[in-house]
Amino acid sequence: MKMKIRVANPAGNITVFVMDKVQREDYAKISAQILDRKELHAEQVGFIEQEGKAVHMQMMGGEFCGNATRSFAYLLSMLSDEKPEEVLVDVSGSDRPLKAEINPEKGTSRVEMPLPVDRKELRLGEKAVYPVVVFDGICHIIAEGAPGEQELVDRLIAEAEKICPCDAYGVMFLQKEHMVPVVYVKETDSMVWESSCGSGSMGAAVYLSEQEKDGSFVYRLHQPGGVIEASVCKENGKVISCKMGGPVEISGEMEIEVNV
Repeated sequence: MKMKIRVANPAGNITVFVMDKVQREDYAKISAQILDRKELHAEQVGFIEQEGKAVHMQMMGGEFCGNATRSFAYLLSMLSDEKPEEVLVDVSGSDRPLKAEINPEKGTSRVEMPLPVDRKELRLGEKAVYPVVVFDGICHIIAEGAPGEQELVDRLIAEAEKICPCDAYGVMFLQKEHMVPVVYVKETDSMVWESSCGSGSMGAAVYLSEQEKDGSFVYRLHQPGGVIEASVCKENGKVISCKMGGPVEISGEMEIEVNV
C-alpha cells in the first residue's frame, strides 16, 4: 500500500512520521520496512493518529521519545494556519499533554518532558556500577567515558531488563558535555546508535544535576548529530521540571510503498 510520510530531523535523530491512518498491530511491521530504507536514514518512526480535532503521536514501540515529541510539536505548528509558538502535544509514554515552545525563525522546538519516575543502579561484575534514570516507557543507563563496544551495550540492556521492565532502553555514553546515545526498542527489536537522543539527554541532565539542590540547571550536550539543550529545575533537592530542545527540520510530504 502507498503511505504518506514526513521526515523530521531533530539534531540528526531522523524520525519518520507516518501521516496516514494504519492499524496499531501493523506499526512494528511498517516501522521495520521504513528503518530498512537506507535513503530515509531513519532512526525511529512515529505514527500520527487523528480522531476529529484530537491528534496523538504514537511511537513505533509505544515508548516515549523526546526528539519525536518536539518534532511533532513543530509539525503541528507548521501545519496550523495560526502557526502557534506554543502547542500542547499528546504522545505515547506520557500520561498528560506536554507543552512545547516553537521558534519558527530559529527553527527550534523545546518541549516540557515527563519527570523521571525512578532512579536505580545497575551492576556489571563486582565493581562496575551504572546509574539508571527511569522515565515512563524508557530507562536510560548512564555510562561515563568513551563509547564502548556493542557487546557492552548488549550486556547493559540485558541487565536493565531484569531491574526495569520498559518499552525501550538507552545507553548514554557520557564524557563531560559530549554524549553518544544508543537506543533499543523492544517491540521492533531495533538497536540504533543514534545521532542524538532527547529523552537520553534529559536522563543525562537529571543525572548531572544530582549533586545540585535548588535552582535551574542547563546542560548543552554535544552529540553526533548536533547539540541538545536539557534543563532541570529543582526544589528542595527534587526535580520539579524538565525541558529539552534544539533544532528541527521537517520535510515536505512524500509517498512510499509498504507491505502490510
